[in-house]
Amino acid sequence: MSEHGVAPVAAARRQRPMPTERSVANSNEAGLLINVIRSLTSSVSEDQREIEKSRLEKGYKESGVLIDRLVKSYCRERIHNVRNALHTVKSLLELRRDDLKKLWHENAQQKSVCEIMAKLEELREAPSKIENLIAKEQYQQAADTVTESKALINGRLSRVEGLSHLSSEIERFSKVLIDRINETLVNMLIVEPFEKHLLHIIRTIPENRINQNTYCLSLYTKSRSGSNNGSSFNGSSSKSRIISCVEALSTLFRTVEERSWDVDRLMMLGKNMIDKMIVNTVLVMKIGANIDESNEGDSTHLKQLMQLLSNQLDSSSLQHAEFGILVEKQLGRNDVLTSFWRSAQSAIEVVVSEHLDINPLLEKQNVMGATSRKQLFKFENTACAAPNTNSSNHRAKAVICKPSAYNIKVIFPILSRLMETIEKNINDSPCELRRFMHDFVMRVFVERVKGELASRIESALRGGEAVRISTNKKILPSCEKVLSLCKDIHDLITSIDLYADRFSALWILVLTDYFKNMTDVYEKMTPKTSDPSLPTSETVLTRCQKSSAVWTADDDISRLLMSLPNWHAASISPLTPAVESEQDVGERNKRESELLIGNWGQAQNSLVENNLIMDMNDIKMFASLHESLRWFGIEIRGLVDSLPANVKLMLDTCMVQVQLKDGQMIDNKSVPFAIEDCVRRLESIADSCLLLLHIEIRVHCFFHLAPLAKYRNTSSNNEVDPEVVALGKDLHLFHDNLKDVLSPSKLSYIFDGLGHLCASLFIHYRYVNYQLQFMPRLTEAAKKRVCRNVWGVQQRLSRITNRRESELDRARAFFDLLLDNSPDGILAIVPEKRLHFTATELSYLLALSVRSDKVLSNQPGALEKRQMILNSILAQKK
Repeated sequence: MSEHGVAPVAAARRQRPMPTERSVANSNEAGLLINVIRSLTSSVSEDQREIEKSRLEKGYKESGVLIDRLVKSYCRERIHNVRNALHTVKSLLELRRDDLKKLWHENAQQKSVCEIMAKLEELREAPSKIENLIAKEQYQQAADTVTESKALINGRLSRVEGLSHLSSEIERFSKVLIDRINETLVNMLIVEPFEKHLLHIIRTIPENRINQNTYCLSLYTKSRSGSNNGSSFNGSSSKSRIISCVEALSTLFRTVEERSWDVDRLMMLGKNMIDKMIVNTVLVMKIGANIDESNEGDSTHLKQLMQLLSNQLDSSSLQHAEFGILVEKQLGRNDVLTSFWRSAQSAIEVVVSEHLDINPLLEKQNVMGATSRKQLFKFENTACAAPNTNSSNHRAKAVICKPSAYNIKVIFPILSRLMETIEKNINDSPCELRRFMHDFVMRVFVERVKGELASRIESALRGGEAVRISTNKKILPSCEKVLSLCKDIHDLITSIDLYADRFSALWILVLTDYFKNMTDVYEKMTPKTSDPSLPTSETVLTRCQKSSAVWTADDDISRLLMSLPNWHAASISPLTPAVESEQDVGERNKRESELLIGNWGQAQNSLVENNLIMDMNDIKMFASLHESLRWFGIEIRGLVDSLPANVKLMLDTCMVQVQLKDGQMIDNKSVPFAIEDCVRRLESIADSCLLLLHIEIRVHCFFHLAPLAKYRNTSSNNEVDPEVVALGKDLHLFHDNLKDVLSPSKLSYIFDGLGHLCASLFIHYRYVNYQLQFMPRLTEAAKKRVCRNVWGVQQRLSRITNRRESELDRARAFFDLLLDNSPDGILAIVPEKRLHFTATELSYLLALSVRSDKVLSNQPGALEKRQMILNSILAQKK
């Protein structure tokens, strides 16, 4: 019996049949089934089978009814027992419910009080816990603690009094945590990538110089401690630290507005840190290169600085890329990398501006625009104006070398690669930095270069500088200055290849201006007509029309002379001319001598001294002009050939229109074609100068030797005629002034063939005079005088050419035959001498001999008769 006085009732149990009974029943049933089966299988009668089937069905039905009755009886009894048991349990539970409910309430109250006390204890320890976690850089745990503490104060413990102090402390540490997370992120995203590259410079600086600067010393210390125990410079734990910081910020800021504000604040801190690290980078580089006020840096240091800044920004960009992926995933912002490059571009623009000296130019332009606007109020001295006044000078200029617009040459290739990187990362083309550089190049730099080029070429070519000859160089200083301008432009084209078309236009302007100036110089030195207004006779001599200039200006004559072998040998031969025999030299100049004598022989009386260039300064100037322009053309072609392939492709597609002197045009041609055209025109002037010198010295030979063919009273002394002396003096003056200017091959072109020309003048010109009836008979004294003159010319010319000048030996032999033989005697020795003289020269010899004979010269038909004999002799020998 239970404590309530109620006796438990046992459930009724089913009485199972005894095993004996079950076995008997089973055996009876089995026997019946066997009998039925035996009857069905053994009986032949169909009726008997139906009877047995009916008996079997009846037996099954009776068994089913019996089974149903037994099952119903068993279940009813079982349900009754379960109902009784449940009723008993219900009675027992109702008795214990009130007690259990009371105990449950008491237990819940005690548990709640314990939990509140535990939370209060945790809340009391939260500030110190947060502080310790911040110190250990466990920002995620610190953020969880801050979030949980705020949730307690604002939620479950909101009604607890006396928690205001704890609330303010947790709020203060929350701000400290955010600041530390931002500081850590800034260090990982900017400071560490920048300082990683600075360590290479720090390791090269002597310790005594490192100790002189606080930042260098701290960086050196950080480097040594990092190399000993591992640091963030190696990047091994950088990603995990960034993840921890981002998750902590995601925990601290739940709303989108809060997250956006914090990312913007972080980007602003990053922008300020980029400016600071650039200043530190310049400082470290200046200390590493030992740059100070007494030892200024140069463009090389600037190039190293820009390359270093580019590498630093690339490293920082990789960190920002990883950070941006996490921020987009955790905070929903996808503009981290774009914001970084926007800040980086702003910082680079400041560095570039300071080194390119842009600000003074902008200030001048702004002042000019500001003077036209009247100021209604002035705020310079007000309190609100103070921050703006100081904002432009918030930091010292990070300058490593002297500012100059030409510094762009060394930094533009680096900036170009940086701009491509920026545009690739932010999917914005053109980027802000490219627009800034384009604005500077197109608006400021190109105009400045154009103005400076104009000033420099003005000083190089005006005021007599174009024709000033250097004392120790064969190249004109003006030509060297113009080439220096072209090299500067070439450097600009290769350095700032994106604007190659603009700078190549300046290049063409320089070349066309130089061509116009050289054309003016040449035309001034070779006037087409004399100037009667000039007062002094000396000036008239230098300004009169020169025969050599007339021949050079004649297109047909100059083309013919330039087609001869001697011009070809001079134009293609190296600096040292090939060694040739006198016979080879004579053969090369034979056609030219015939051409010159044939033309000058018809106009011998028109050649006067005024038609000669007597001033050796002009001779030297022509030589210097030739060598300078030829050298200039080679150098310019070398500059064009050295242009990068991409620049050449750009210039090939850039069409220009150039106006030359006298209205000549280069219309719709590519830049290389225009440059080559200008070079060819300059080389044409150079060729004219060389051809003029070549003709001029031959004009001198003609001028001095032609009078010797005329009759004059001869003295009995053995001296040569004054004309030979004058010719020798001119030849030596020519050689002395040209030998240090012209290359050996060009000098050979001037003097080679003079012997053949002089010999031809002695031989052929006398016969020409004979045909023109200018030459009287040659006396014995006259024949000897001619031989002395030939020898005098040969002696003077050999001293210059260092050759015997055998053509003059042949001329002396020519007159020796005339001196020693009568006309008939000459006919007798023709078979012997015809190998030394041409048929024409033998005809000249016979004619002069007949003319000089006292008897035959007065006999009609004497010359014709002997000429027929000579022709028959020459015909027989063929």
